[in-house]
Amino acid sequence: MAAPAPSVDHPAEVADVVVDAIEVVTAESSLPESGAPTPEAHDYPEPPCPPEDPVIEAHVHVVDADAPEEPATEILERPESPRISRIARRLSSLFRPKSARARVAPRDIDLSELLAENFLIPVEGVDRQRLKDSFLESRGHYARHLAIDIGAPRGTPILATADGEIVKLTREGRGGITIYQKDATGRYLFFYCHLSRYARGLRVGRPVEKGDVIGYVGATGHVIGGPHLHFSITRLPEDDDNHREGLAVNPYLIFLAGVP
Repeated sequence: MAAPAPSVDHPAEVADVVVDAIEVVTAESSLPESGAPTPEAHDYPEPPCPPEDPVIEAHVHVVDADAPEEPATEILERPESPRISRIARRLSSLFRPKSARARVAPRDIDLSELLAENFLIPVEGVDRQRLKDSFLESRGHYARHLAIDIGAPRGTPILATADGEIVKLTREGRGGITIYQKDATGRYLFFYCHLSRYARGLRVGRPVEKGDVIGYVGATGHVIGGPHLHFSITRLPEDDDNHREGLAVNPYLIFLAGVP
Protein backbone atom coordinates (compact mmCIF):
# COMPACT_ATOMS: atom_id res chain seq x y z
CA MET A 1 0.00 0.00 0.00
CA ALA A 2 1.43 3.39 -1.05
CA ALA A 3 2.48 5.71 1.75
CA PRO A 4 0.59 8.98 2.10
CA ALA A 5 2.02 11.69 -0.11
CA PRO A 6 3.69 14.46 1.87
CA SER A 7 3.42 17.99 0.71
CA VAL A 8 6.09 20.62 0.00
CA ASP A 9 5.38 24.33 0.25
CA HIS A 10 6.81 26.62 -2.42
CA PRO A 11 6.69 30.38 -1.92
CA ALA A 12 4.62 31.98 -4.70
CA GLU A 13 4.06 35.56 -5.76
CA VAL A 14 3.47 37.86 -2.79
CA ALA A 15 2.05 35.73 0.02
CA ASP A 16 0.40 32.95 -1.95
CA VAL A 17 1.37 29.38 -1.08
CA VAL A 18 1.34 26.65 -3.69
CA VAL A 19 1.10 23.08 -2.48
CA ASP A 20 2.45 20.33 -4.73
CA ALA A 21 1.89 16.66 -4.07
CA ILE A 22 4.94 14.43 -4.26
CA GLU A 23 4.48 10.74 -4.76
CA VAL A 24 6.66 8.64 -2.46
CA VAL A 25 7.47 5.22 -3.79
CA THR A 26 8.21 2.57 -1.21
CA ALA A 27 9.54 -0.93 -1.67
CA GLU A 28 5.99 -2.29 -1.42
CA SER A 29 4.49 0.20 -3.83
CA SER A 30 7.18 -0.62 -6.42
CA LEU A 31 6.17 -4.26 -6.63
CA PRO A 32 4.33 -5.18 -9.83
CA GLU A 33 0.59 -5.73 -9.40
CA SER A 34 0.66 -8.82 -11.52
CA GLY A 35 2.31 -12.08 -10.47
CA ALA A 36 5.49 -11.33 -12.44
CA PRO A 37 8.69 -12.25 -10.58
CA THR A 38 10.65 -9.47 -8.96
CA PRO A 39 14.23 -8.76 -10.10
CA GLU A 40 16.82 -10.80 -8.21
CA ALA A 41 19.17 -8.82 -5.96
CA HIS A 42 22.89 -9.37 -6.46
CA ASP A 43 25.53 -9.01 -3.79
CA TYR A 44 28.72 -8.81 -5.84
CA PRO A 45 31.85 -9.75 -3.84
CA GLU A 46 34.92 -7.59 -3.62
CA PRO A 47 37.61 -8.39 -6.22
CA PRO A 48 39.85 -11.18 -4.86
CA CYS A 49 43.43 -10.56 -3.82
CA PRO A 50 46.07 -11.63 -6.33
CA PRO A 51 46.76 -15.35 -5.86
CA GLU A 52 50.53 -14.90 -6.04
CA ASP A 53 53.11 -12.49 -4.75
CA PRO A 54 54.38 -9.97 -7.30
CA VAL A 55 57.65 -10.65 -9.05
CA ILE A 56 60.79 -8.90 -7.98
CA GLU A 57 63.20 -7.42 -10.47
CA ALA A 58 66.85 -8.18 -9.73
CA HIS A 59 69.52 -6.27 -11.63
CA VAL A 60 72.46 -8.56 -12.33
CA HIS A 61 75.84 -6.85 -12.80
CA VAL A 62 78.84 -8.46 -14.43
CA VAL A 63 82.06 -7.95 -12.57
CA ASP A 64 85.21 -8.45 -14.62
CA ALA A 65 87.00 -6.12 -16.99
CA ASP A 66 85.81 -7.76 -20.22
CA ALA A 67 82.19 -7.46 -19.18
CA PRO A 68 79.81 -4.89 -20.68
CA GLU A 69 79.14 -1.91 -18.45
CA GLU A 70 75.34 -2.12 -18.70
CA PRO A 71 73.86 -4.78 -16.39
CA ALA A 72 71.64 -7.58 -17.58
CA THR A 73 68.27 -8.10 -15.93
CA GLU A 74 66.67 -11.18 -14.46
CA ILE A 75 63.14 -11.58 -13.11
CA LEU A 76 62.68 -13.64 -9.99
CA GLU A 77 59.55 -14.93 -8.35
CA ARG A 78 59.60 -14.48 -4.60
CA PRO A 79 59.40 -17.88 -2.88
CA GLU A 80 56.81 -18.50 -0.20
CA SER A 81 59.04 -18.16 2.85
CA PRO A 82 58.67 -15.86 5.85
CA ARG A 83 62.44 -15.43 6.01
CA ILE A 84 62.75 -14.20 2.43
CA SER A 85 60.57 -11.21 3.28
CA ARG A 86 63.54 -9.85 5.24
CA ILE A 87 65.56 -9.43 2.07
CA ALA A 88 62.85 -8.88 -0.54
CA ARG A 89 63.79 -5.23 -0.94
CA ARG A 90 67.44 -6.09 -1.52
CA LEU A 91 67.24 -8.97 -3.97
CA SER A 92 69.05 -6.86 -6.53
CA SER A 93 72.18 -7.22 -4.41
CA LEU A 94 71.74 -10.91 -3.61
CA PHE A 95 73.30 -12.36 -6.77
CA ARG A 96 76.10 -11.36 -9.14
CA PRO A 97 77.82 -13.37 -11.90
CA LYS A 98 81.43 -14.12 -11.08
CA SER A 99 82.48 -13.02 -14.58
CA ALA A 100 81.14 -12.32 -18.07
CA ARG A 101 81.54 -16.05 -18.72
CA ALA A 102 79.09 -17.02 -15.99
CA ARG A 103 76.68 -19.78 -16.98
CA VAL A 104 74.51 -19.72 -13.85
CA ALA A 105 71.59 -17.30 -13.53
CA PRO A 106 69.47 -16.34 -10.50
CA ARG A 107 66.62 -18.47 -11.87
CA ASP A 108 68.87 -21.51 -11.37
CA ILE A 109 68.76 -21.05 -7.60
CA ASP A 110 65.90 -22.23 -5.44
CA LEU A 111 65.96 -19.54 -2.75
CA SER A 112 63.70 -21.46 -0.39
CA GLU A 113 66.04 -24.43 -0.57
CA LEU A 114 69.12 -22.24 -0.17
CA LEU A 115 67.75 -20.48 2.89
CA ALA A 116 66.62 -23.77 4.40
CA GLU A 117 70.32 -24.75 4.63
CA ASN A 118 70.63 -22.18 7.44
CA PHE A 119 74.33 -21.58 6.81
CA LEU A 120 76.39 -20.86 9.90
CA ILE A 121 78.31 -17.60 10.27
CA PRO A 122 81.82 -19.07 9.86
CA VAL A 123 83.67 -17.19 12.62
CA GLU A 124 83.26 -18.32 16.20
CA GLY A 125 81.53 -15.80 18.47
CA VAL A 126 80.29 -13.54 15.64
CA ASP A 127 76.56 -12.92 15.30
CA ARG A 128 74.64 -11.14 12.60
CA GLN A 129 74.64 -7.77 14.42
CA ARG A 130 78.39 -7.61 13.87
CA LEU A 131 78.25 -8.35 10.15
CA LYS A 132 78.65 -5.73 7.44
CA ASP A 133 77.37 -6.02 3.88
CA SER A 134 80.52 -5.50 1.81
CA PHE A 135 79.34 -7.71 -1.07
CA LEU A 136 79.27 -4.91 -3.66
CA GLU A 137 82.24 -2.90 -2.47
CA SER A 138 84.39 -1.78 -5.38
CA ARG A 139 87.53 -3.72 -6.29
CA GLY A 140 88.48 -1.80 -9.41
CA HIS A 141 86.53 -0.12 -12.21
CA TYR A 142 84.26 -3.10 -12.89
CA ALA A 143 85.11 -5.61 -10.17
CA ARG A 144 83.11 -6.07 -7.00
CA HIS A 145 84.08 -7.72 -3.73
CA LEU A 146 81.43 -10.48 -4.08
CA ALA A 147 82.18 -11.64 -0.53
CA ILE A 148 81.98 -10.33 3.01
CA ASP A 149 84.81 -9.62 5.44
CA ILE A 150 84.20 -10.81 8.99
CA GLY A 151 86.55 -9.10 11.41
CA ALA A 152 87.87 -11.00 14.43
CA PRO A 153 91.07 -11.25 16.47
CA ARG A 154 93.90 -13.28 15.00
CA GLY A 155 93.54 -16.93 15.98
CA THR A 156 89.72 -16.91 16.30
CA PRO A 157 88.39 -20.31 15.12
CA ILE A 158 86.89 -20.47 11.64
CA LEU A 159 83.90 -22.82 11.37
CA ALA A 160 82.52 -24.81 8.46
CA THR A 161 79.42 -22.93 7.38
CA ALA A 162 77.65 -26.15 6.28
CA ASP A 163 78.12 -29.88 5.97
CA GLY A 164 80.31 -30.78 3.01
CA GLU A 165 83.80 -31.62 1.86
CA ILE A 166 87.15 -29.84 1.69
CA VAL A 167 88.07 -29.66 -2.01
CA LYS A 168 91.18 -27.44 -2.06
CA LEU A 169 93.80 -26.07 0.33
CA THR A 170 96.25 -23.54 -1.05
CA ARG A 171 98.13 -20.30 -0.47
CA GLU A 172 97.33 -17.49 -2.91
CA GLY A 173 98.92 -14.12 -3.50
CA ARG A 174 95.82 -12.11 -2.67
CA GLY A 175 93.90 -14.59 -0.52
CA GLY A 176 96.79 -15.91 1.52
CA ILE A 177 96.07 -19.22 3.26
CA THR A 178 92.74 -20.38 1.83
CA ILE A 179 90.16 -23.16 2.05
CA TYR A 180 87.71 -24.21 -0.64
CA GLN A 181 84.77 -26.28 0.61
CA LYS A 182 81.72 -27.67 -1.20
CA ASP A 183 78.38 -28.19 0.47
CA ALA A 184 76.80 -31.64 0.72
CA THR A 185 74.95 -31.20 -2.60
CA GLY A 186 78.09 -30.19 -4.50
CA ARG A 187 76.30 -27.17 -5.95
CA TYR A 188 77.76 -24.49 -3.67
CA LEU A 189 81.40 -23.59 -3.13
CA PHE A 190 82.53 -21.78 0.03
CA PHE A 191 85.77 -19.80 -0.01
CA TYR A 192 87.57 -18.90 3.22
CA CYS A 193 90.76 -16.83 3.00
CA HIS A 194 93.39 -14.75 4.89
CA LEU A 195 93.70 -17.57 7.45
CA SER A 196 96.62 -17.67 9.87
CA ARG A 197 96.68 -21.48 9.70
CA TYR A 198 94.57 -24.57 9.09
CA ALA A 199 93.01 -26.71 11.78
CA ARG A 200 95.03 -29.77 12.73
CA GLY A 201 94.38 -32.71 10.41
CA LEU A 202 92.55 -30.71 7.71
CA ARG A 203 93.13 -32.18 4.25
CA VAL A 204 91.59 -32.28 0.79
CA GLY A 205 88.77 -34.80 0.58
CA ARG A 206 87.98 -34.64 4.27
CA PRO A 207 84.24 -34.47 5.04
CA VAL A 208 83.24 -31.73 7.50
CA GLU A 209 80.11 -30.99 9.45
CA LYS A 210 78.60 -27.58 10.04
CA GLY A 211 80.39 -25.97 12.97
CA ASP A 212 83.63 -27.95 12.68
CA VAL A 213 86.77 -25.86 13.24
CA ILE A 214 88.65 -25.78 9.92
CA GLY A 215 91.11 -22.93 10.45
CA TYR A 216 91.92 -19.71 12.30
CA VAL A 217 91.50 -16.03 11.47
CA GLY A 218 94.62 -14.27 10.23
CA ALA A 219 95.89 -11.59 7.86
CA THR A 220 97.78 -13.54 5.19
CA GLY A 221 97.73 -12.37 1.58
CA HIS A 222 96.56 -8.91 0.58
CA VAL A 223 94.67 -7.64 3.62
CA ILE A 224 93.10 -4.24 4.28
CA GLY A 225 91.90 -3.39 7.77
CA GLY A 226 93.49 -5.99 10.02
CA PRO A 227 92.76 -9.68 10.66
CA HIS A 228 89.50 -10.95 9.22
CA LEU A 229 87.93 -13.78 7.27
CA HIS A 230 87.08 -13.12 3.63
CA PHE A 231 84.12 -15.43 2.94
CA SER A 232 82.21 -16.06 -0.27
CA ILE A 233 79.47 -18.38 -1.58
CA THR A 234 79.33 -19.42 -5.24
CA ARG A 235 76.63 -21.40 -7.02
CA LEU A 236 78.62 -23.61 -9.40
CA PRO A 237 77.57 -24.62 -12.94
CA GLU A 238 75.85 -27.98 -13.07
CA ASP A 239 78.47 -29.68 -15.22
CA ASP A 240 81.81 -28.47 -13.80
CA ASP A 241 83.58 -26.83 -10.86
CA ASN A 242 84.75 -23.65 -12.61
CA HIS A 243 83.75 -21.08 -10.03
CA ARG A 244 84.53 -18.23 -12.47
CA GLU A 245 81.51 -19.38 -14.47
CA GLY A 246 79.31 -19.50 -11.41
CA LEU A 247 77.04 -17.06 -9.61
CA ALA A 248 78.11 -15.24 -6.46
CA VAL A 249 75.57 -15.24 -3.62
CA ASN A 250 75.66 -12.49 -0.99
CA PRO A 251 76.52 -14.21 2.33
CA TYR A 252 75.37 -11.22 4.37
CA LEU A 253 71.79 -11.42 3.11
CA ILE A 254 71.77 -15.20 3.40
CA PHE A 255 72.84 -14.98 7.04
CA LEU A 256 70.37 -12.17 7.68
CA ALA A 257 67.45 -14.05 6.12
CA GLY A 258 68.36 -17.31 7.82
CA VAL A 259 67.64 -15.94 11.29
CA PRO A 260 64.09 -16.96 12.42
